[in-house]
Amino acid sequence: MEEHEKLENEFHEEGATEIVPKDEYKRRKLSSSIRAERQETEPGNHFTTKLTSDSEGVVAKTVLRSIPPESQVSVARFEGPNIALYSKNPKFALTELTLHLSSLSRTLKKRFVIKTDPSIRLPEEQTRLTVAKLLPKEVVVSAVFCDDATGEVILEVNKPEAITPELVIEIADSTGWIAHTRLSPHIPSSSISTIHSTLKNSAKERTLFFQQLGNRIFRTPLIITNKNSKSTKLNAEEIQGSYHKGITTAMPEISDAMPQSSMTSKDVMLFCLGGVKQVGRSCFIVMTAESKVMLDCGINPGENPGLDAYPRLDWFNFNIDDLDAVIISHAHIDHQGFLPVLFKFGYKGPVYCTEPTLPLMTLLQLDSVKVAKSNGTYLPYETRDINEVIKHCITLPYGKPTDISPDITITLNNAGHIMGSATVHLNISGVHNILYSGDYKYARTQLLDSALSVYPRVETLITESTYGNSTDVMPDQSVVYRTFTESINQTLLEGGKVLIPVPAVGRAQEIMLVIDKEMKEGRLIESPIYIEGMISEASAIHMSYAHYLGYNVRRSVSHGSNPFQSEYFTLVNGIGKRDEVLKDEHPSIIMATSGMLEGGPSVEYFKDIAPSQKNKIMFVSYQINGTLGRRVIDGTMNEVSMLDKTGKVKVIPIKCQTQKIDGFSGHSDFNQILSFVSRIRPKRVLVNHGERSKSENIASAIYYRSRIRTSVPDHREIVRLR
Repeated sequence: MEEHEKLENEFHEEGATEIVPKDEYKRRKLSSSIRAERQETEPGNHFTTKLTSDSEGVVAKTVLRSIPPESQVSVARFEGPNIALYSKNPKFALTELTLHLSSLSRTLKKRFVIKTDPSIRLPEEQTRLTVAKLLPKEVVVSAVFCDDATGEVILEVNKPEAITPELVIEIADSTGWIAHTRLSPHIPSSSISTIHSTLKNSAKERTLFFQQLGNRIFRTPLIITNKNSKSTKLNAEEIQGSYHKGITTAMPEISDAMPQSSMTSKDVMLFCLGGVKQVGRSCFIVMTAESKVMLDCGINPGENPGLDAYPRLDWFNFNIDDLDAVIISHAHIDHQGFLPVLFKFGYKGPVYCTEPTLPLMTLLQLDSVKVAKSNGTYLPYETRDINEVIKHCITLPYGKPTDISPDITITLNNAGHIMGSATVHLNISGVHNILYSGDYKYARTQLLDSALSVYPRVETLITESTYGNSTDVMPDQSVVYRTFTESINQTLLEGGKVLIPVPAVGRAQEIMLVIDKEMKEGRLIESPIYIEGMISEASAIHMSYAHYLGYNVRRSVSHGSNPFQSEYFTLVNGIGKRDEVLKDEHPSIIMATSGMLEGGPSVEYFKDIAPSQKNKIMFVSYQINGTLGRRVIDGTMNEVSMLDKTGKVKVIPIKCQTQKIDGFSGHSDFNQILSFVSRIRPKRVLVNHGERSKSENIASAIYYRSRIRTSVPDHREIVRLR
């Protein structure tokens, strides 16, 4: 869908085209019509541009009267953050109607989205055949997915750039579906297939969900502002009643420390439920008088199941229906691993994330279920809970402002951490702006561009501090690559094997690019490179969303190259093939998940690699406290008890060499954090996602260098932001 943003089948006041006098006349006429309609239905009331679900009928009637009859719009209604228009004439709707909607969006200050009327949509197989006839001969379609809930057809093709806006209009006119494209991956992605299957089977449920969400977002405010004074009062009708159109909710059961009912329209509170003074289980809730929004919902992989492993939702005593939205910054489990549990216990609201984050998140969640069943360990959710996450996900591209509640608009932007990672900008009624950094890299890497740091206003910045010590300064990239290559060469020359435990998402793809480049250019000794785990599946997702990668990788892909395929790579599938790799006495390089030696094939390789002094384990990603990877790299253990293939406990001596290579991390180092904060220039900084000493160190450095109010919250602390 990202390939054809310029088609402008969506509109927003900030991106509207320049209005000519004739359009301005129509805009004013529309505004006058709305006021007249409102006065006619409710004498004494003056309708403003603040839309609520009460005004949906008025808005729909006025919009339908104000657009050309040729558009053949059959329905106009709230759906999510948009006003959806269903047209039986998509060719006209995607061209001429767009001019009228530009001025309408400026008047109503809301985004329109054009959808096709379901009555004109062809069946999926007929759509496939029709599209095949319309596409240029050089374009090969690998998959077609028709989404009844959105009226979109997703085309996986080998050349997305060949699908021009004119061709999209022709496809819509011929099939009744609005086409969006993705690049066909080099191997089919099971995660994307699972998502398509889940969405297809829940189309009716999701259609109702979008309508209910629209009514909730456009609901009448709980706080009514008296324009003649600065006072505010609670809307008693809202308190005693429910959300509009059948979305019921109890009043908040917030702790007595800050009841939502006592908040004014100016209050903004932050509840810290995880991820402060530690790395893991990131979770915050932003609360205003109108809204409750959750930022991330992760787990701590270094802790056993229990209070220390999960966000402290038990402390934030609230009705789960009160949550307006959950926003996921990126796919790593310390930021989204607890999300399925929310749905297990009844959450039915939206989850906002970027387009690549959904399949990557699904991949990691499904793998967690698989590993838990294989190892007989406890996991607080099941596959059906993951399916609920998929049904309720709303994916957003970078840079698109989106209303998620009556008083909060979010915008996701590139964070440079992994593909699809996002900083989250929250605009709260135009009076307070929060930037939640998630995990970010303020420097360009082989795989990704640097995190975006251009924001017009940020009052509160919530920044990570994974590398917050003054000594946490990454060496130059050329030095990193040289150290990496020389270390591997040393082990290969000694006849040993190099095990590189890698996270499947992000670091694996970065290391693949580096190894292939170093070996092709003759600096790295040629040897077999074995790859096992979720790396291949994650790489396929990276190819499908290659436009989210860095400039150099995007350019390579546009020229027909697949950066994640190499003559040196050998995929390992199954235990039998793994045994062959380990029995082979020749030196080799092994890349396997997980990156912290917490489950997955990397643990199985560890059992054979660790006992030999000629082998080496090379860590290229951050190791969370409590994980096996952290204990190995810290040298705090000489042996570890593990289960062998027969299920018996076996003591594994750790005699191999170990090395940690700094510089491959997707996190900002000490200097990069300071540079990012300096560029943002917030009025206040809250530091999270770091060991206590590192968070406190970077907080102190920010204050003394920039004189910005900075603090490190505690778990279960309530921070008043405004």
